[in-house]
Amino acid sequence: MPFRPTLPRSCPRERKLTSFLAAVASLSDPLKPTPSPPAGAVPAAPTPAAYNALMSAYSRAGRPDEVLRLFRSLPFQSTAPLFTTLISSLADSGRHRAARAAFSSLLVSGLPPTTSVLTALLKAHRTASVESVYHFFSDFLAAMAAAGCTADAAVYNCLISALCDFRRVDEACGVLDLMLDNHIWPTIRSYTTILRGYCEQGRILEAERLVDTMIEVGCPPDVITYSVLIEGLCSVGEFGKVERVLEESQEMGWTPNSVTYTIYMSALCRMGFLDEAFRQVDIMRSRGVSMTLETVNILFDCLCRDARFSEAVCLLEYSGELGWEVDVFCYNTLMSRLCEVGDFARVLKLLVDLIKKGIGPDMFSFTIAIRSLCGAGKFQVAKYLLDNEAMSYDVVAFNTLIHGLCMVGDLHGVIEIYMDMTSRNVIPNNFTIAMVIDSLCKQKKFLTAINFLLEPSVEYLVPGHESLGKCLVLGLESSRKCLVPDHFIRLTNWLVKAKGLGYVLILLRKIRSEGLALDVFLFNSLVRIFCWEGYCKHENFYEVSFILDSMLECLSSQQTT
Repeated sequence: MPFRPTLPRSCPRERKLTSFLAAVASLSDPLKPTPSPPAGAVPAAPTPAAYNALMSAYSRAGRPDEVLRLFRSLPFQSTAPLFTTLISSLADSGRHRAARAAFSSLLVSGLPPTTSVLTALLKAHRTASVESVYHFFSDFLAAMAAAGCTADAAVYNCLISALCDFRRVDEACGVLDLMLDNHIWPTIRSYTTILRGYCEQGRILEAERLVDTMIEVGCPPDVITYSVLIEGLCSVGEFGKVERVLEESQEMGWTPNSVTYTIYMSALCRMGFLDEAFRQVDIMRSRGVSMTLETVNILFDCLCRDARFSEAVCLLEYSGELGWEVDVFCYNTLMSRLCEVGDFARVLKLLVDLIKKGIGPDMFSFTIAIRSLCGAGKFQVAKYLLDNEAMSYDVVAFNTLIHGLCMVGDLHGVIEIYMDMTSRNVIPNNFTIAMVIDSLCKQKKFLTAINFLLEPSVEYLVPGHESLGKCLVLGLESSRKCLVPDHFIRLTNWLVKAKGLGYVLILLRKIRSEGLALDVFLFNSLVRIFCWEGYCKHENFYEVSFILDSMLECLSSQQTT
């Protein structure tokens, strides 16, 4: 008799918990990821199949150098599948020029180009432009014709997919007509790719009409097509239509699978329809649809969103007895929800539990803990966490602490963390710069804020430490060739509200002297700020006119250059 988890004694019985446990009970064993082969490995047999298997394993592990090593050491003539694996690995790793060179070698060898090669190479061209995609597709068709091959639907599907990635869905629809002109019938994948493009752009009515068209032309949608449609309907909150599509599935000749229900349940959870999300568990069980780890994770998030924190903690504590292999995602989910409601103590306890159980907190776990410590006013402890150089923190973790310090007006702390992140080669983003500007303006350090806006260097934050500043600067000034509009608007808001019109003039003159672009949008935003603050009817309006004249001079100087 199979093991069925039951509620631990300390957990109350309730329908949602019962549904969650039922999902855990029917959860199949997750597939363990295949370990990456060691560097320098050789195939067990000197055959094309053995070499391709090992090259594919290296490719999946993201190790293109090992794939290239094996390809160059082939003890026999290369085959089309081996070229395909090589080109795919190079394209996936961003080595697009090498991928195109490998394709040229394929053509020189006399081997026919395959659809898989086209798919891989189009990935390389998607980083360029849609014109590049069209040009390469034309060259590929010519190469196929020269090799005596005829393009089929799979080849045209590659073009459709590339166009949809560029959001050229209407052009992708035109490829369907091109296929018919060449006596090639579009496949389910042809239509489904376009359907996904419509849904991603919010063109749901057109997506529904496309499904109707598929039925009319004798290309009935499959479960993947309907799952894509359901995801699109969920994105605009059309849950009634989703229910109708699921109810009519048997009549329409398709069966929803675990992916279909996971998409639906995730959307219900995000929108707060928690009871409906849990109801899907019973429907899945009645239809014999197996649960996945993602399904269980969504249900656990539903419990957390429903503020069932005690039950969620209880489930994590007894996960071993339930036969549920909990990963760091579930802990992060619960910690994030607890942080949102201000239960900071329990967040830190869960972080300790993660470490004790050997599950291993990740960077997101520590970032949540830092946010909780900031919410509790424990900034020094948050700094201690951030000082752990064994963890490679990203800009979000640093921004979390900088934001917390900015909210309490700790300018010294903001500068300290900003210096720390630059010294650890973490590049500040726009949010970081905005928080530093806010911190400076709160302390009325307007001149420093102006200098920092134009050149975000610690040299302006730590007077008298120029050598230290030069050491810590990461070349941000060289990477920012234009003024960030949001930062300009943010700073001018502070300056106008603080009656610092003289500082606004200084800012504009510095912008002009630096040769930075100042467009009409920024001009309009500044005028709007003046109007909101009542300067249009102010007795000292002449001061504003000086600023407007200065802005006009900036605009005119740009137009002449």
